Amino acid sequence: MRVHLIADPCRVARELCSSPRRRQLQQSPGTPRSALSQLAWAHAHETLLWASKGSGARYTFNYDLINSRNPQAQVSSVWRIASVPMREKSHGRHPTQKPLRLLRRAVLASSEEGELVFDPFSGSGTTGVAAKELDRFFVGAETEQEYAELAERRIGAAVRGRVLRDLAVKTEDG
Repeated sequence: MRVHLIADPCRVARELCSSPRRRQLQQSPGTPRSALSQLAWAHAHETLLWASKGSGARYTFNYDLINSRNPQAQVSSVWRIASVPMREKSHGRHPTQKPLRLLRRAVLASSEEGELVFDPFSGSGTTGVAAKELDRFFVGAETEQEYAELAERRIGAAVRGRVLRDLAVKTEDG
């Protein structure tokens, strides 16, 4: 059994954005301090890390499952996915909740049915919901009790294999 790791892209982005050069620019005299200037470039994207251990490590990358319907197109490193819709926050709110569509795509790309997905920074449990809906097993870790309970509610409400069944129906219908 292989374990797939999906790192918390927000944590990585925060570390990248807190570089000494960025702090120097924010503290420079004459740097605009309006709210708009501080937010103009903030959180415009998330970084998703995909890695394997060692040069001979086995990994999964289901290119065909996430590629465009156009066979001439190549998967881009930029995925245009809208922010979290309100219906995904029906069990509660998390300040850095990721869109389910993003995590579904990442889990689908990097694992097979029945495999284990591990998220060490589970937050609101979006990775767990995606894993369950795609018929994967999930283990997550969260230090904040409030968010662990939110994740438990969200994952508990998800239906195992639902997305796969929906895809099968769409494929059969044409």
